[in-house]
Amino acid sequence: MILLRRFMGLIAMMLFLMVAPSCNLHIFDYEGDCEVTHSIRFVYDMNLKWADAFPSEVKSVNLYVFDSDGVFLKEYMAAGEELSRPDFRIQLDLAPKKTYRFLAWCGLENENAGYESFKVVQPVAGITSIEEIFCLLESQGTTENGEEISDRRLLFLYHGYLEKYLEDNNDGTHYDYTINLTKDTNHIRVMLQQTTGSLSAEDFEFSLTAQNGNLSWDNQPAGDTKIEYRPWNIETDILGVGNSGGEIMEYYGVLADLNSSRLMASKVNDIYLTVRKKDTGKLLFKVPIIQYSLTEKSYYEKAYGYDMTDQEFLDRQDEYTMTFFLDENLQWIYAVIEILQWRVVIHNYENQN
Repeated sequence: MILLRRFMGLIAMMLFLMVAPSCNLHIFDYEGDCEVTHSIRFVYDMNLKWADAFPSEVKSVNLYVFDSDGVFLKEYMAAGEELSRPDFRIQLDLAPKKTYRFLAWCGLENENAGYESFKVVQPVAGITSIEEIFCLLESQGTTENGEEISDRRLLFLYHGYLEKYLEDNNDGTHYDYTINLTKDTNHIRVMLQQTTGSLSAEDFEFSLTAQNGNLSWDNQPAGDTKIEYRPWNIETDILGVGNSGGEIMEYYGVLADLNSSRLMASKVNDIYLTVRKKDTGKLLFKVPIIQYSLTEKSYYEKAYGYDMTDQEFLDRQDEYTMTFFLDENLQWIYAVIEILQWRVVIHNYENQN
């Protein structure tokens, strides 16, 4: 009888192990418990190297969480050295079996800069909707025409969005989700060179005008406020060396560094770079910045065998160098547009005719 009871007990234990949830086996094997966990990682490979630059570029993360109806629930924040670790994740403490909308603005906080370039008004849990979330450019005044002025270097800003259903099960699985980022800030370096002599930075005014200072939750320019971007750096420097009668001559040109928020392909005829003579206000030239930038797209499509829309190219590229060569009357003759290693020469046929 004792042997029979032992045999029946063994049979019962085997049946229990066969039907018990797998997480009990995990407990038995000291591998974990039944808790299902979720995390979010961030990737910034929307660039012309197709490589993840998140660990080296991004300095802060603000992750806003909304329910499936777009009502704000909570915010996660991270900044500093932890972002540079390849295993950086934001661990979520959200209820599973629900759909959430995740909105990321990265680069809002920059501890070592001493200032911030963009801000998001703090949403209220249970009240603020995702459509009410805007990322706003911090301007430094207004022009006589009421345009906002931005003349400080824009600190890098990135946007990401993900809508995801959080899974659940009985075996303690960890789910890892990815938010892909788009860089919204652009650096435009303008160089002026004269073919017959030298130029001085004190003689010129540069500006870039656009309606892209404020961005909505879906990363689209919002509102009709015009921003006049002005150089945050302008200087005179040696840009050329020539030979005149056996004597080596150094020619000075002008360097101007400007920034802009996100460039939109749909605004190809609306964003212009303007250069004027400072003492007279005379317009030297006004060129469509987006149209000129897109002249580089075909090279990268051929080089990498990858077709892009105009908007994807503008999102992947964030550094532009534009050199304008002027004649003795300060009329520009031709321009050289450089993006990474590729150069395009654009002639001012209107001026030549």
